[in-house]
Amino acid sequence: MYTNSRDDEVKLLKRLWTSQATICPKCKMAELEHLHKKAKKSDCDWKCPACGEIYRTISMLKELPNH
Repeated sequence: MYTNSRDDEVKLLKRLWTSQATICPKCKMAELEHLHKKAKKSDCDWKCPACGEIYRTISMLKELPNH
């Protein structure tokens, strides 16, 4: 998980899936961008231009704890 709680992780996913401006939760230095900006292959993968962290939202959803 990229955040401290399941609820915060769900909020992060919702922000990304609705294309809201989202600051990288890891470095807090830059706004996340689509990983495949030019090809527009997928709008569910994101990358931080500052630290390079990649956020694959489908994987994040699968890894969420149940409680």
